[in-house]
Amino acid sequence: MTDTDRARGLMAGIAVGNLLGIVMEGWPRRRISREFPEGVTEIVAMPGYPDDDDLAQAIDIADAATAAGGLDVDDLGRRFWAWAETNGAGMGILTGEVLELYGGSYPTMRLARSTTTGTVRTPQGMSIIEASQQAWAGGRAGNGALMRCTPLAIRWRDNPHRLVRESVLSAVPTHWDWRCGWSCALANLAVAGALRGEMLSAAALLRSAQDGMAASMPTLRDFGYSAEIPPSVSEAVILASRSSMDDLRFDGDDMGYTLLSLQAALISYWRANDFESGLREAVEAGGDTDTNGAIVGAVLGAQFGLAAIPERWRLRLDEIRTGRVSMVACADRLAALTEVA
Repeated sequence: MTDTDRARGLMAGIAVGNLLGIVMEGWPRRRISREFPEGVTEIVAMPGYPDDDDLAQAIDIADAATAAGGLDVDDLGRRFWAWAETNGAGMGILTGEVLELYGGSYPTMRLARSTTTGTVRTPQGMSIIEASQQAWAGGRAGNGALMRCTPLAIRWRDNPHRLVRESVLSAVPTHWDWRCGWSCALANLAVAGALRGEMLSAAALLRSAQDGMAASMPTLRDFGYSAEIPPSVSEAVILASRSSMDDLRFDGDDMGYTLLSLQAALISYWRANDFESGLREAVEAGGDTDTNGAIVGAVLGAQFGLAAIPERWRLRLDEIRTGRVSMVACADRLAALTEVA
Protein backbone atom coordinates (compact mmCIF):
# COMPACT_ATOMS: atom_id res chain seq x y z
CA MET A 1 0.00 0.00 0.00
CA THR A 2 1.37 3.44 -0.93
CA ASP A 3 1.52 6.51 1.27
CA THR A 4 -0.73 8.21 -1.26
CA ASP A 5 -3.40 5.55 -0.88
CA ARG A 6 -3.37 5.93 2.91
CA ALA A 7 -3.63 9.74 2.73
CA ARG A 8 -6.49 9.50 0.26
CA GLY A 9 -8.14 6.90 2.47
CA LEU A 10 -7.97 9.29 5.43
CA MET A 11 -9.73 12.12 3.60
CA ALA A 12 -12.33 9.91 1.93
CA GLY A 13 -12.84 8.12 5.24
CA ILE A 14 -13.88 11.37 6.94
CA ALA A 15 -16.61 11.91 4.37
CA VAL A 16 -17.78 8.30 4.17
CA GLY A 17 -17.91 7.97 7.96
CA ASN A 18 -19.79 11.22 8.37
CA LEU A 19 -22.36 10.35 5.72
CA LEU A 20 -22.85 6.78 6.90
CA GLY A 21 -23.69 7.96 10.42
CA ILE A 22 -25.59 11.14 9.72
CA VAL A 23 -29.07 9.62 9.40
CA MET A 24 -29.04 8.13 12.90
CA GLU A 25 -27.23 10.95 14.71
CA GLY A 26 -28.19 10.95 18.39
CA TRP A 27 -29.93 7.57 18.25
CA PRO A 28 -29.35 4.98 20.97
CA ARG A 29 -27.74 1.72 19.95
CA ARG A 30 -31.00 -0.16 20.56
CA ARG A 31 -32.94 1.97 18.07
CA ILE A 32 -30.27 1.54 15.40
CA SER A 33 -30.34 -2.21 15.92
CA ARG A 34 -34.13 -2.22 15.65
CA GLU A 35 -34.37 -0.05 12.53
CA PHE A 36 -31.33 -1.55 10.80
CA PRO A 37 -31.59 -5.26 11.66
CA GLU A 38 -28.94 -6.10 9.04
CA GLY A 39 -26.70 -3.33 10.30
CA VAL A 40 -25.88 0.08 8.83
CA THR A 41 -24.63 -0.97 5.42
CA GLU A 42 -25.53 1.89 3.07
CA ILE A 43 -25.12 5.65 2.81
CA VAL A 44 -28.64 7.02 2.36
CA ALA A 45 -28.02 10.78 2.09
CA MET A 46 -29.28 12.11 -1.25
CA PRO A 47 -27.19 13.76 -3.99
CA GLY A 48 -26.67 17.44 -3.30
CA TYR A 49 -26.79 17.00 0.48
CA PRO A 50 -24.63 19.81 1.90
CA ASP A 51 -21.33 18.99 3.56
CA ASP A 52 -22.04 18.54 7.26
CA ASP A 53 -19.95 20.42 9.84
CA ASP A 54 -17.60 17.47 10.41
CA LEU A 55 -16.73 17.26 6.73
CA ALA A 56 -16.84 20.95 5.80
CA GLN A 57 -14.60 22.01 8.68
CA ALA A 58 -12.16 19.16 7.97
CA ILE A 59 -11.84 20.52 4.42
CA ASP A 60 -11.25 24.00 5.85
CA ILE A 61 -8.53 22.59 8.12
CA ALA A 62 -6.96 20.74 5.20
CA ASP A 63 -6.85 23.93 3.14
CA ALA A 64 -5.51 26.02 6.03
CA ALA A 65 -2.77 23.47 6.66
CA THR A 66 -1.27 24.14 3.23
CA ALA A 67 -0.14 27.61 4.31
CA ALA A 68 3.63 27.96 4.56
CA GLY A 69 3.55 28.80 8.25
CA GLY A 70 0.92 26.25 9.25
CA LEU A 71 -2.29 27.09 11.04
CA ASP A 72 -3.24 30.57 12.22
CA VAL A 73 -6.02 30.81 14.81
CA ASP A 74 -7.44 34.05 13.44
CA ASP A 75 -7.48 32.62 9.92
CA LEU A 76 -9.38 29.57 11.16
CA GLY A 77 -11.91 31.84 12.84
CA ARG A 78 -12.55 33.60 9.53
CA ARG A 79 -12.87 30.29 7.71
CA PHE A 80 -15.37 28.86 10.19
CA TRP A 81 -17.39 32.09 10.09
CA ALA A 82 -17.52 31.95 6.29
CA TRP A 83 -18.65 28.31 6.43
CA ALA A 84 -21.37 29.13 8.98
CA GLU A 85 -22.59 32.06 6.88
CA THR A 86 -22.85 30.12 3.62
CA ASN A 87 -23.66 26.63 4.92
CA GLY A 88 -23.70 25.85 8.66
CA ALA A 89 -25.20 22.37 8.28
CA GLY A 90 -24.92 20.42 11.54
CA MET A 91 -23.26 23.24 13.46
CA GLY A 92 -22.87 22.37 17.14
CA ILE A 93 -24.21 24.51 19.96
CA LEU A 94 -20.81 25.55 21.29
CA THR A 95 -19.46 26.44 17.85
CA GLY A 96 -22.59 28.47 17.17
CA GLU A 97 -22.17 30.39 20.42
CA VAL A 98 -18.51 31.11 19.67
CA LEU A 99 -19.28 32.34 16.17
CA GLU A 100 -22.15 34.50 17.42
CA LEU A 101 -19.74 36.27 19.77
CA TYR A 102 -17.17 36.54 17.00
CA GLY A 103 -19.56 37.77 14.34
CA GLY A 104 -21.59 40.07 16.55
CA SER A 105 -24.73 38.17 15.56
CA TYR A 106 -25.62 34.58 14.85
CA PRO A 107 -24.33 33.21 11.51
CA THR A 108 -26.77 33.26 8.61
CA MET A 109 -26.56 29.48 8.06
CA ARG A 110 -27.81 29.28 4.48
CA LEU A 111 -27.33 25.49 4.47
CA ALA A 112 -25.83 25.87 1.03
CA ARG A 113 -25.53 23.17 -1.58
CA SER A 114 -22.37 25.00 -2.62
CA THR A 115 -19.90 26.80 -0.38
CA THR A 116 -19.91 29.73 -2.83
CA THR A 117 -23.57 30.52 -2.28
CA GLY A 118 -24.28 33.95 -0.80
CA THR A 119 -22.03 36.66 0.61
CA VAL A 120 -20.21 36.52 3.91
CA ARG A 121 -20.80 39.37 6.35
CA THR A 122 -17.77 40.93 8.00
CA PRO A 123 -17.51 39.78 11.65
CA GLN A 124 -18.42 42.61 14.03
CA GLY A 125 -17.82 40.98 17.41
CA MET A 126 -14.83 40.08 19.56
CA SER A 127 -11.69 38.23 18.48
CA ILE A 128 -12.06 34.50 17.87
CA ILE A 129 -9.79 33.74 20.83
CA GLU A 130 -11.88 35.88 23.18
CA ALA A 131 -15.09 34.37 21.80
CA SER A 132 -13.84 30.82 22.24
CA GLN A 133 -12.74 31.41 25.81
CA GLN A 134 -15.93 33.24 26.79
CA ALA A 135 -18.27 30.62 25.28
CA TRP A 136 -16.32 27.81 26.97
CA ALA A 137 -17.07 29.18 30.45
CA GLY A 138 -14.89 26.62 32.17
CA GLY A 139 -16.46 23.26 31.52
CA ARG A 140 -17.46 22.40 27.95
CA ALA A 141 -15.38 19.78 26.13
CA GLY A 142 -17.29 18.76 23.02
CA ASN A 143 -15.95 16.70 20.15
CA GLY A 144 -16.33 19.43 17.51
CA ALA A 145 -12.58 20.03 17.28
CA LEU A 146 -11.70 16.34 17.13
CA MET A 147 -14.08 15.73 14.23
CA ARG A 148 -12.15 18.03 11.88
CA CYS A 149 -8.46 17.80 12.84
CA THR A 150 -7.27 14.57 11.19
CA PRO A 151 -6.13 16.09 7.84
CA LEU A 152 -3.24 17.65 9.76
CA ALA A 153 -1.74 14.19 10.19
CA ILE A 154 -1.04 14.02 6.47
CA ARG A 155 1.18 17.11 6.34
CA TRP A 156 2.94 16.52 9.66
CA ARG A 157 2.93 12.72 9.62
CA ASP A 158 6.69 12.55 10.22
CA ASN A 159 6.99 15.55 12.56
CA PRO A 160 5.19 14.59 15.79
CA HIS A 161 6.12 17.73 17.72
CA ARG A 162 4.76 19.97 15.01
CA LEU A 163 1.70 17.74 14.64
CA VAL A 164 0.86 18.17 18.33
CA ARG A 165 1.23 21.94 18.07
CA GLU A 166 -0.94 22.27 14.98
CA SER A 167 -3.55 19.87 16.36
CA VAL A 168 -4.00 22.00 19.47
CA LEU A 169 -4.14 25.20 17.42
CA SER A 170 -6.90 23.68 15.28
CA ALA A 171 -9.07 23.30 18.39
CA VAL A 172 -8.54 26.76 19.87
CA PRO A 173 -10.94 28.85 17.71
CA THR A 174 -14.07 27.04 18.87
CA HIS A 175 -13.05 24.58 21.61
CA TRP A 176 -10.99 26.26 24.29
CA ASP A 177 -11.04 23.35 26.75
CA TRP A 178 -7.64 21.64 27.10
CA ARG A 179 -9.28 18.20 26.82
CA CYS A 180 -10.22 19.10 23.26
CA GLY A 181 -6.69 20.02 22.22
CA TRP A 182 -5.19 16.96 23.88
CA SER A 183 -7.80 14.78 22.14
CA CYS A 184 -6.84 16.24 18.77
CA ALA A 185 -3.13 15.72 19.43
CA LEU A 186 -3.53 12.10 20.52
CA ALA A 187 -5.90 11.16 17.71
CA ASN A 188 -3.59 12.71 15.14
CA LEU A 189 -0.54 10.93 16.51
CA ALA A 190 -2.43 7.65 16.09
CA VAL A 191 -3.53 8.64 12.58
CA ALA A 192 0.03 9.62 11.68
CA GLY A 193 1.15 6.20 12.90
CA ALA A 194 -1.50 4.59 10.72
CA LEU A 195 -0.29 6.60 7.72
CA ARG A 196 3.20 5.19 8.31
CA GLY A 197 1.83 1.67 8.72
CA GLU A 198 2.68 1.64 12.44
CA MET A 199 0.63 0.56 15.45
CA LEU A 200 1.56 2.72 18.42
CA SER A 201 0.87 1.55 21.96
CA ALA A 202 -1.02 3.62 24.50
CA ALA A 203 2.24 4.37 26.29
CA ALA A 204 3.91 5.49 23.07
CA LEU A 205 0.99 7.76 22.17
CA LEU A 206 0.94 9.41 25.59
CA ARG A 207 4.71 9.87 25.59
CA SER A 208 4.70 11.39 22.11
CA ALA A 209 1.85 13.73 23.02
CA GLN A 210 3.60 14.93 26.14
CA ASP A 211 6.90 15.41 24.30
CA GLY A 212 5.14 17.37 21.56
CA MET A 213 3.33 19.56 24.05
CA ALA A 214 6.57 20.31 25.91
CA ALA A 215 8.27 21.21 22.62
CA SER A 216 5.40 23.57 21.78
CA MET A 217 5.73 25.70 24.89
CA PRO A 218 5.45 28.61 25.40
CA THR A 219 3.19 29.04 22.34
CA LEU A 220 0.48 26.72 23.63
CA ARG A 221 0.73 28.00 27.19
CA ASP A 222 -0.99 31.16 25.95
CA PHE A 223 -4.06 28.99 25.29
CA GLY A 224 -4.12 27.37 28.73
CA TYR A 225 -1.98 24.28 28.07
CA SER A 226 0.86 22.75 30.05
CA ALA A 227 3.27 19.99 29.14
CA GLU A 228 1.79 17.53 31.62
CA ILE A 229 -0.98 15.25 30.39
CA PRO A 230 -4.13 15.75 32.48
CA PRO A 231 -5.12 12.56 34.35
CA SER A 232 -8.54 12.37 32.69
CA VAL A 233 -6.88 12.29 29.27
CA SER A 234 -4.34 9.60 30.09
CA GLU A 235 -7.01 7.53 31.82
CA ALA A 236 -9.23 7.71 28.72
CA VAL A 237 -6.39 6.49 26.49
CA ILE A 238 -5.48 3.64 28.81
CA LEU A 239 -9.12 2.57 29.11
CA ALA A 240 -9.46 2.56 25.32
CA SER A 241 -6.37 0.34 25.03
CA ARG A 242 -8.07 -2.25 27.22
CA SER A 243 -11.57 -2.02 25.77
CA SER A 244 -13.67 -3.03 22.80
CA MET A 245 -16.41 -0.88 21.29
CA ASP A 246 -19.00 -2.91 23.20
CA ASP A 247 -17.33 -2.18 26.54
CA LEU A 248 -18.10 1.54 26.46
CA ARG A 249 -21.39 3.35 26.12
CA PHE A 250 -21.44 5.84 23.25
CA ASP A 251 -25.16 6.72 23.34
CA GLY A 252 -25.45 8.19 26.84
CA ASP A 253 -25.83 11.78 27.97
CA ASP A 254 -22.11 12.40 27.30
CA MET A 255 -22.25 11.28 23.66
CA GLY A 256 -20.64 14.50 22.43
CA TYR A 257 -17.73 14.43 24.92
CA THR A 258 -14.34 14.74 23.25
CA LEU A 259 -12.64 12.01 25.28
CA LEU A 260 -15.41 9.55 24.46
CA SER A 261 -14.98 10.19 20.74
CA LEU A 262 -11.21 9.88 21.19
CA GLN A 263 -11.81 6.45 22.72
CA ALA A 264 -13.92 5.43 19.71
CA ALA A 265 -11.05 6.44 17.44
CA LEU A 266 -8.40 4.61 19.46
CA ILE A 267 -10.44 1.44 19.94
CA SER A 268 -10.94 1.33 16.18
CA TYR A 269 -7.22 1.97 15.62
CA TRP A 270 -6.23 -0.89 17.89
CA ARG A 271 -9.05 -3.35 17.25
CA ALA A 272 -10.61 -2.99 13.77
CA ASN A 273 -9.88 -5.76 11.28
CA ASP A 274 -10.89 -3.82 8.16
CA PHE A 275 -12.44 -0.51 7.13
CA GLU A 276 -16.06 -1.55 6.66
CA SER A 277 -16.55 -3.64 9.79
CA GLY A 278 -14.66 -1.12 11.93
CA LEU A 279 -16.66 1.86 10.72
CA ARG A 280 -19.97 0.05 10.97
CA GLU A 281 -19.17 -0.99 14.53
CA ALA A 282 -18.56 2.64 15.51
CA VAL A 283 -21.74 3.90 13.86
CA GLU A 284 -23.91 1.06 15.13
CA ALA A 285 -22.79 1.85 18.70
CA GLY A 286 -25.13 4.85 18.54
CA GLY A 287 -24.79 8.31 19.99
CA ASP A 288 -22.95 10.97 18.00
CA THR A 289 -22.80 8.67 15.01
CA ASP A 290 -21.90 11.18 12.30
CA THR A 291 -19.02 12.69 14.26
CA ASN A 292 -17.70 9.37 15.54
CA GLY A 293 -18.11 8.08 12.01
CA ALA A 294 -15.99 10.90 10.59
CA ILE A 295 -13.25 10.41 13.19
CA VAL A 296 -13.17 6.62 12.94
CA GLY A 297 -13.43 6.84 9.14
CA ALA A 298 -10.27 8.96 9.09
CA VAL A 299 -8.39 6.55 11.35
CA LEU A 300 -9.38 3.47 9.37
CA GLY A 301 -8.90 5.18 6.02
CA ALA A 302 -5.33 6.00 7.04
CA GLN A 303 -4.81 2.49 8.35
CA PHE A 304 -6.27 0.47 5.47
CA GLY A 305 -6.11 2.92 2.55
CA LEU A 306 -8.53 4.24 -0.03
CA ALA A 307 -8.82 0.92 -1.84
CA ALA A 308 -10.15 -0.70 1.34
CA ILE A 309 -13.18 1.61 1.47
CA PRO A 310 -16.07 -0.29 -0.15
CA GLU A 311 -16.57 0.80 -3.73
CA ARG A 312 -20.31 1.34 -3.21
CA TRP A 313 -19.53 3.88 -0.50
CA ARG A 314 -16.94 5.67 -2.62
CA LEU A 315 -19.30 5.88 -5.57
CA ARG A 316 -22.09 7.16 -3.35
CA LEU A 317 -19.76 9.77 -1.89
CA ASP A 318 -18.86 11.04 -5.35
CA GLU A 319 -22.54 11.14 -6.33
CA ILE A 320 -23.58 13.12 -3.25
CA ARG A 321 -20.70 15.61 -3.53
CA THR A 322 -20.67 16.15 -7.29
CA GLY A 323 -19.11 19.51 -8.14
CA ARG A 324 -17.41 20.04 -4.78
CA VAL A 325 -13.76 19.84 -3.83
CA SER A 326 -12.53 16.27 -4.10
CA MET A 327 -11.37 14.52 -0.95
CA VAL A 328 -8.64 12.85 -3.00
CA ALA A 329 -7.45 16.25 -4.25
CA CYS A 330 -7.31 17.52 -0.65
CA ALA A 331 -5.23 14.52 0.35
CA ASP A 332 -2.82 14.87 -2.56
CA ARG A 333 -2.28 18.57 -1.89
CA LEU A 334 -1.40 17.92 1.75
CA ALA A 335 0.74 14.88 0.95
CA ALA A 336 2.86 16.99 -1.40
CA LEU A 337 3.72 19.22 1.59
CA THR A 338 4.58 16.49 4.13
CA GLU A 339 7.21 17.77 6.56
CA VAL A 340 9.72 15.81 8.61
CA ALA A 341 11.07 16.78 12.01
